[in-house]
Amino acid sequence: MDEQKQVSSWSPLVRLVLFLVLAVLTGLFGAFMGVAIVWAWLSLEHGAPVELSRIPPESQFAISAAVISASYPLLVLLTFAFMRRARERSLEWFGLVREGWLKDLVGGFLLGAIFVAIMFGFYAVTGLVKFELVEEIPLKRWLVMSLWLCPLIGLTEELIFRGYLMSVAEEWKGRKFAIVFTSVLFWLAHLGQGNVHEVLGMAGALTISVTFALARYTSGGLWLPIGLHAGYDWMAFSFGGDIGLGFPALTRYQPNVPSWLVGPSGHVGVLDLAFYLALLLAIAFLLPRYWAKGNTHRETTRN
Repeated sequence: MDEQKQVSSWSPLVRLVLFLVLAVLTGLFGAFMGVAIVWAWLSLEHGAPVELSRIPPESQFAISAAVISASYPLLVLLTFAFMRRARERSLEWFGLVREGWLKDLVGGFLLGAIFVAIMFGFYAVTGLVKFELVEEIPLKRWLVMSLWLCPLIGLTEELIFRGYLMSVAEEWKGRKFAIVFTSVLFWLAHLGQGNVHEVLGMAGALTISVTFALARYTSGGLWLPIGLHAGYDWMAFSFGGDIGLGFPALTRYQPNVPSWLVGPSGHVGVLDLAFYLALLLAIAFLLPRYWAKGNTHRETTRN
């Protein structure tokens, strides 16, 4: 009991630093385990040890799925452990509210999927991007991605960034700081994907992160951004082409314009960023009216 009181009395800064260090170590351990599992499976299949540098491209999905499946559940457990250690705070304080959770989750998923559908539809109608159905749909891999990977990614990343980290950062320095702080961390966590290391990619990642943060504050809980994140990823992965993770897209995404205007798969262009900003504005100015009643009750509970 004394140890638990001591942990919960640590300053927000100490809790943030400790969590981030353990999260990085946990993610690396999970990634190592995922790669090791795929390597062992391929070695048994070939009857001899396989060099990691020579793993065939068609096994990329297996590696990505194994890494995510091994690391993300561990990160969820770590995050819940830190939430439960803060004994003076309930899970609702971190955004895991009970009232209206299913409505927010489903509504967020539909909003994220419809947003990407509108964006891709605009690109297709204007001829900016050509979408072609793949000849052989990888149905099994697509179902694994749709029913397991996308929900897991949405849950884990929102639980970490908009759940624990943003709550503790807001307790430390206020809401504006919490949004900026978690958005920068979200951008750093996605370095290596597409053009996130470039100006347009960085702006896209920061905008999406701020949008998820506003969705959290708009709805008064974490379920709306979880659904929004999962729905966005599912539609983008399904119809936006391979982003380098081996995820099974149902269509080929072929831009007919320069990459700075509409980026290739996994890359952010100027028009992509414009759509992201439109979604952010919709979350900030339109959705509060719809979620106003539930938000008032939840903010009262949180405070």
